[in-house]
Amino acid sequence: MPFLCKSAMLLLTVINLVAPFIRTDLSKLEFVVVITVLVSSIMLMGKVFKKVTLLFLFWGLTLLLYSGQPFTIWVMATNSMMNVISILFVMQMFSIPIEVGGYNSAMQYWLLKAHKGEAGLFLLATIVTHIVSSFLSFGTIPVMISLLEKTLKRNVSNYERFISTAISRSYALVVLWAPGAINLLLVVQATGVGWMELFIPGLILSLIGIVTSYSIERKLNLSAERTIVGEYGSDSKLSDAPTRGKAYHIILVVLNLIAGTILFAKMNVGSSTNQIMLTGFIVVLTWIVFFVRRPNFKATLRAYWQNRLLKAVDLAPLFVSMGIFSTAVQQTGLFNLIQPTLQVIANAMGLWSMVLVPILMILCAIAGIHPFVSIVLFGQVLTTIQLPIAPVSIALCLALGGSISYIVSPFAGIVLTLAKFINCRTFDIALRWNWLYSLIFFIEGIVFAYVWGRFRF
Repeated sequence: MPFLCKSAMLLLTVINLVAPFIRTDLSKLEFVVVITVLVSSIMLMGKVFKKVTLLFLFWGLTLLLYSGQPFTIWVMATNSMMNVISILFVMQMFSIPIEVGGYNSAMQYWLLKAHKGEAGLFLLATIVTHIVSSFLSFGTIPVMISLLEKTLKRNVSNYERFISTAISRSYALVVLWAPGAINLLLVVQATGVGWMELFIPGLILSLIGIVTSYSIERKLNLSAERTIVGEYGSDSKLSDAPTRGKAYHIILVVLNLIAGTILFAKMNVGSSTNQIMLTGFIVVLTWIVFFVRRPNFKATLRAYWQNRLLKAVDLAPLFVSMGIFSTAVQQTGLFNLIQPTLQVIANAMGLWSMVLVPILMILCAIAGIHPFVSIVLFGQVLTTIQLPIAPVSIALCLALGGSISYIVSPFAGIVLTLAKFINCRTFDIALRWNWLYSLIFFIEGIVFAYVWGRFRF
């Protein structure tokens, strides 16, 4: 069953990569492959994700059956999230060159060499995590913990708070702009606002979040004195020149992801998700080619296929079920029934509507509803009513709500994973150490979203 699941995801990715360049209708083939992914992966899921997936699948199928939708709508509903699954497949490939090329050691070397006390190390760790998260996505947490754990435990005064706040915040901020961020893709798909419209404001907002995080931690928790003891001395096998080159490689990868996505957008190659997927595939494939002759290449490639790819098993069927449910709700006209009421509320609240939506998303996340779900649902609701707010501001508010949800929800995957790796309570990460930052960043984000939409810089 794992082999069937991975093979189906690979085939789906290939179909999505070639689809923008051929005129043949592949929807029925895509339907069969997506069903294969759903059936094979749902049997391998963890209990928590399986319950949510089955719930959305049940209600989606019930609505489609009750409303008597034709087969074409069933196909459209099943295929609606297939691009997201393919992008997840492509972005996980970045773990191959990272491991084969020894980039882990290079990043660790510079983190220890370029710091200035706890405060400086916190800022550098945040920036490095942010950059790595833009293409490594779900693999960021174990990579950064393996880089920092030993040194931080020996040197910083509060290791658990230090590493959890640095990683959780920088990871959550990258979903505001990164081409491969699932949250941003869902925002684009739900609101119709293009990725290029969100890239610049999302990047600026993430930089605001990094500065805010550093300022808060330096004030409350960190020492600015130079007390960190590095692990690399004069006899180290690493040196500035090769490690500096690897740092440039990582920066070049991120720049190429951004440039390639913009180029494909200018060329009108498929949808926004097609453009992101094509760019990611070209960049990662080019990067992998450089290391084909390395001795550890085959072993790393084998480990990716056998183990790492299965990390997407929990997410792939969830996306399929969410797509079926959201399409069913849209096609059955349920939103048309509540649209007048929502419009009255929006007219009464005016600009405060853009405050209410991310708050509701955050509350849903704290209650256990994943941001992926709330972005899809709230995005579709908002697009059915007229608000006195620019579409880009609505999209930024959705992205902001999803970003903060990652930080403050004890049920968020990043919080659960961090708690497991550093052996602390999810409550401490989500609420005790991140509530003040989340509140300040929420206010900054709302103001920024309004100003950007109002003046369209």
